[in-house]
Amino acid sequence: MRDIGDLPHVDLRDPDSTARILNGLTTHGIVLLHGGIERDKLLGAARSLITIRVHRDSDSDGVTTIAQRPLSNDGTSLTGFTNRELWPHTEGSAVCRPPRVLMLACLRSAETGGRSILVDGRDLYDEIARTEPAMLAALSTPRSAYFGGGSGRLGAVFQQTTEGRITIRLRIDEVVHFAPMLVPYIDRLRTLVQQQAIQIDLRDGHGYILLNDRWLHGRTRFTGNRLMLRIIGDPLSTDALPSGFRPAEASPPAGTART
Repeated sequence: MRDIGDLPHVDLRDPDSTARILNGLTTHGIVLLHGGIERDKLLGAARSLITIRVHRDSDSDGVTTIAQRPLSNDGTSLTGFTNRELWPHTEGSAVCRPPRVLMLACLRSAETGGRSILVDGRDLYDEIARTEPAMLAALSTPRSAYFGGGSGRLGAVFQQTTEGRITIRLRIDEVVHFAPMLVPYIDRLRTLVQQQAIQIDLRDGHGYILLNDRWLHGRTRFTGNRLMLRIIGDPLSTDALPSGFRPAEASPPAGTART
């Protein structure tokens, strides 16, 4: 399991925080944020980096408040608004084009539990490529997984871009259905996801920003009135943040970074 100390940290009070976040996203696909983050500060940082997506659960400014609330049984996944465990997943996996960037900040931590779970899709891909090539081929097969309900999306867990990079789209819960060819591999996939997971205890005023087509995110079960803020969107410059990641077998020449 990767050490949290390997990940870049940025204080949003720093004058050059935007540039430092972009650098961290380019090199690692994720940045841990701190500096007493509140709603206005998170929103300001988001606007300097992404075009914010307004969606079903967000306010008009695109900020979603994540807290426990009464839920209706409408066939959609609203586990995020409960205190249950949330398996590492791709945000918006059921839409045609998931948001490229996700920001999450803690306003009030849980009494117990509620640790953030993060999985680098690059490390997961590389481990599967090294140990389970048949599984990798199945997970890369077009239209082998259906994400969502009646208006969901057919796709693959791993998809290659025109630039030779790899993007990930994954969830393992009640709102995904895998083709028969994938079913024999799902238990092993769960195990590998667990092995690659990083757990982070976000305290009040801390958060993270990640590339949603590279990193999976989730949380552990919790008790108490945990309160989080979430913002999703797409980079202001797609050239600055290319999609997904470069797999190990496609590493650049020595002396250059693999992102």
